[in-house]
Amino acid sequence: MFFWSKESGVELAFSRPGKPTDNAFVKSLNGKFRTLLSCSTS
Repeated sequence: MFFWSKESGVELAFSRPGKPTDNAFVKSLNGKFRTLLSCSTS
C-alpha cells in the first residue's frame, strides 16, 4: 500500500489507536453503510 500511494500521489492518513475523535467520521459512515445494507437485504 505504501508504494502504491507514493506512485499514485495519495497521502495515507491513519487514525491513532484509542483516539475516538480521529475515528468519529469513519464510525458514523460505517454505521450508515451498515444500516443501508441491512435495509436493502431485508
